[in-house]
Amino acid sequence: MNPPRLRILMFGYLPPPVFGPSVSYQALMRSEFARHFEVTFINLSVVNSVHELEVFRIGKLLKFAGFAGRELGHLLRRRFDFCCYPISLSKNAFLKDALLLQLARAFAVPTVIYAQGTGLGAFREKLSPRMQGLFDATIRNAAGAIVMAEALRSDFDGLLPADRVFVVWHGIEPAGWPFPDRKNRASLTMLSLGLLRREKGTFDLLKAMPLVLAKRPEIKLVLAGQWWRPDQQSDAEIFIRENNLAGSVKFVGPVAGATKWQQLCDADIFVFPSHTRAEAFGMVLLEAMQAGLPIVATRGGARSEMIADGVNGLLAADQDPADLAAKILQLADDDALRERMAQANREKFAREFTHEQYGRRMIGAFETLAARGRQRTTR
Repeated sequence: MNPPRLRILMFGYLPPPVFGPSVSYQALMRSEFARHFEVTFINLSVVNSVHELEVFRIGKLLKFAGFAGRELGHLLRRRFDFCCYPISLSKNAFLKDALLLQLARAFAVPTVIYAQGTGLGAFREKLSPRMQGLFDATIRNAAGAIVMAEALRSDFDGLLPADRVFVVWHGIEPAGWPFPDRKNRASLTMLSLGLLRREKGTFDLLKAMPLVLAKRPEIKLVLAGQWWRPDQQSDAEIFIRENNLAGSVKFVGPVAGATKWQQLCDADIFVFPSHTRAEAFGMVLLEAMQAGLPIVATRGGARSEMIADGVNGLLAADQDPADLAAKILQLADDDALRERMAQANREKFAREFTHEQYGRRMIGAFETLAARGRQRTTR
C-alpha cells in the first residue's frame, strides 16, 4: 500500500516582480510537483518592483504579520509533512524567516531550507554573535536543504550533513514559439537579458565592447532589462558616449512574453557576465538554451555546471572584460561552433530544464526526506 500524499506548506515568491525566484516558483507550481503532493503555497512577495526588494518599508512589516497569520491558520487546520522555506541573505529578512520557520517547528513540522542564493557562509560571518546563534539553530534544526547546483552544497558545510543537502536544478515552462533560423545573417547581434546593474556584469560587458569592435566592428549589443538604479544608468550612458559606442549598443528596456522571445530569436550570441558573488543560478540562461543560443557566461555557481565549456557555451573569468571579449570573438569568428552550441543547448534544455523535470527533481528530494523520516519512526 502506498503512503498517503505528502502535505507540504511551501513559502515562496510569485510575480510580480518578475525575477529569478518568482519565475522558478511559478514554474514549480505549474509542474507535476503541485499535482503529486498536496501543496499549500504562501506567497511572500511584498513589492511590485525589483527596486523595492532591498528597501525597508513599514508596509512590509504589516505584510509579515499577514504571512504569520496565514501560516498559523494553515497549521491549525491541518497536519503538514514538511514546511519548505527560501532563506534570505539580509539581516531583517532573515529575522522574518527564522520566526516563520520556528512557528512551523512549534507544530512539529519538519522544515526544509530552500537556498536560492549563494554566499550563506559570508552572510553568517557578517552577523553578530547572537544572530549567528539564531542562524545556526535555524539551519541545523532543518530536516534538509535544497540548493541549485553541486557547487553550492558547500554553503551548508558545518551546518548540515552532506546527505541532507539536495541538488535540484531549476526549470522553466517551454515557450511554445517557433525556433529562429539564424543562418546567412548579414551581421551578428549579442543579447544580454536581465536586471542591469554592476553586480550582474553590465559594465564588464560594456568595457568588453571596444575590444570586440576593434576586430569585429559590425557586431551589435542589445541590453534588455530594467536598470537597478538611475546613477548606474547614467554611468553607462556616459561610458557609451565617451567610447563612441552609441551605434553599437542598444537598450530596449524590460521585455516579457513574445517580445522577450523575439529578442532571443533576433540574437546570435547570449552573454551572461554576472559576478560570482551575485548569481547562484541565472534563470535567463535557460531561456537562452531553449531559444538555441550559444552562450558566453562567467564562471561560478551553477553556471560552471550548466555550461560545458566548449560544448554548449564558453566560460569567461569573473569580472574580466578582456577575457569576456576574447570568448565573444571566439564565437563570432566560428559559424560552425555557434551552430553546434545552439543545437546542444536546445537538446540540453529539452532533456534537463523544463518545468516538469524541475518538478520531478523536487518530488525526488521530498520523497527521499519522507522515506528517511519513516525509517526513523519504525526503528
